[in-house]
Amino acid sequence: MTVRHPLGLHLRKSKDVVQTASRFQAQITAQNLTRTSPVVNAKSILQLMQIQARQGHVIRLSAQGPDADDALAAISLLFDQRYYDLPAAQ
Repeated sequence: MTVRHPLGLHLRKSKDVVQTASRFQAQITAQNLTRTSPVVNAKSILQLMQIQARQGHVIRLSAQGPDADDALAAISLLFDQRYYDLPAAQ
């Protein structure tokens, strides 16, 4: 999937991915294909930040385990248009 957020996969967005991934039993990994980063654990904020994903970079997410498909579907939602920061509530 492609990182569309103008700030890339920054700390707050990485936190969202980690929190979502942690809800599942599956082992979930991420790799920045644009930078040819190592494969990292998507349930670790430190490891996820290491892939240095910027806007336009292509990320490969993989999952293995009993709920792998559900995990990937949930994380994929974070990378669509709803992934962008919403303005603060007034």
